[in-house]
Amino acid sequence: MRTKSWAIFGEAYWNVTENLKITAGLRWTKDKKTTTPVQSQLLLGGGGGTIGTSGGNVSFGYPTDPDVVQKWSEPTGRIVIDWKPDLGFADQTLIYASASRGYKGGGTNPPRPNLNPRIVQFQPLPATFKPEYVTAFEIGTKNSFDGGRVTLNATAFYYDYEDYQISQIVDRISLNENFDATSWGLELETAWQPSRAFRVDANLGYLRTRLKKGARSIDVMNRTQGNPDWVLLRPWIQLPSNCIAPREIVENILSNPVTQFGVGLNALQALCGGSKEMGTFDPSITDGLPLYQFYGFEYNPITDAPNGGRGFFADLEGNELPNAPRLTFNIGAQYTIPIDNGDWELTLRGDYYRQSKSFARVYNSAYDRLKGWDNVNLAVTLMRPDDELTFQFYVKNFFNKSPITDFFTNSDDTGLSTNVFTLDPRIFGFSIAKRF
Repeated sequence: MRTKSWAIFGEAYWNVTENLKITAGLRWTKDKKTTTPVQSQLLLGGGGGTIGTSGGNVSFGYPTDPDVVQKWSEPTGRIVIDWKPDLGFADQTLIYASASRGYKGGGTNPPRPNLNPRIVQFQPLPATFKPEYVTAFEIGTKNSFDGGRVTLNATAFYYDYEDYQISQIVDRISLNENFDATSWGLELETAWQPSRAFRVDANLGYLRTRLKKGARSIDVMNRTQGNPDWVLLRPWIQLPSNCIAPREIVENILSNPVTQFGVGLNALQALCGGSKEMGTFDPSITDGLPLYQFYGFEYNPITDAPNGGRGFFADLEGNELPNAPRLTFNIGAQYTIPIDNGDWELTLRGDYYRQSKSFARVYNSAYDRLKGWDNVNLAVTLMRPDDELTFQFYVKNFFNKSPITDFFTNSDDTGLSTNVFTLDPRIFGFSIAKRF
């Protein structure tokens, strides 16, 4: 892929009064992406035009498809108002509000293996995905009290996403899809330092996310969406994804097995968008054995099944975005001990973090749920302030917990196996730093 991007941007500042400042910025971005699709030929020999071949379309090399050229031009910008009122009960106060518009370019989804369409046909997938846009609003305040010993900050935000980009593994590729969504929340941050030696700080976050009306996607873990008239099938071995087919047709094939030329097996497999050679898609082809002559039906999964046989759309309206816990909390404390008449400082610090449950995928099913988890980190730091020489010994994940923090699901041909991400195991570390 080749990417060209250029932009013109500028920012202006206006001190309206001594305590009121306005910042405004504008940016114009122009992007161009050129992608050359190279379809994989791994373990696919050149096709000979019969059912028994491996399904490859060429005998050697990696032929390329025509370039996909995408272009976007987008203005973005922000405006920020900062106000420093004298409230009397606080040493210093800043109240701010901002509105901004952001943009991220789209792209192309990776190509799938280069199969001979006369032998095996893929279920349709979008070749490209759209750019992502966000309109963001934020209001907040920063305050200090008691001569700087106490700080208290609060922020509220609202993000409105258009074509938010989310990816999942489909047909052994990372398929990007677009969804409209909103995200809003509150953040509180405070610190208390009653003396030079002791400090406590804490953060609390509340987050709500929601997919908007019309959001939908095919869940590889539930392709039928509970529809009793359709069943899940495993396709030709060359195709990585399962499909759905009408229960009536599947039961017809299973109750009337035809073993001649292996047609019974091929019939079930062909219901997943398989072979033109078997007459599944085009009955006018005569160099194969049309399935319906044995079973009395004509069936084209590309046109007769939902989404080319991939499955029914799951309604995602109101679902939460992936990895968006409602609550996050962090508290830390440290104590500094002067050594050698203050030439050195020994600091002991501990941090505790916790987040509530969330989901790893947009479908928000029981399979997607991530349990809440917490973590404790400890550190001992010896520092000489005069020359900023620092020695630190630290322990990450002190209690050696291994919660699942995220996961992704692989293609159907791996049995929909799940790759999970966990916290690193307990880590002991030592570092030396010197600033000049």
